[in-house]
Amino acid sequence: MRLMSKADWERRIRHLARDSATIVWTEHAKQQMRKRRITLPVALDVLLNGIIHREPEPDIRTGHMKCTMERFCAGRPTAVVVALENAAPSSCIVVTAFIIGE
Repeated sequence: MRLMSKADWERRIRHLARDSATIVWTEHAKQQMRKRRITLPVALDVLLNGIIHREPEPDIRTGHMKCTMERFCAGRPTAVVVALENAAPSSCIVVTAFIIGE
């Protein structure tokens, strides 16, 4: 089995983000989005159109693969961190969102 590239992970996340029912928003992510004034439409835009610059890495606690999608959106460089349970997930878990550089 070949290792997945950043582009492979981007495609998976974009595919899942097309159906909002496949996105799970953690309480932490919702709190951080409110605190940082990142709206749901902005976060969705980042998931649909963002790029992974940093290598995805496994979460030691859960074993999920964590990916950070980044995009300049609504006048700010925004990042959304998602966790995917495997290479063919049925949903993506939004872990947090932040403004890059803040």
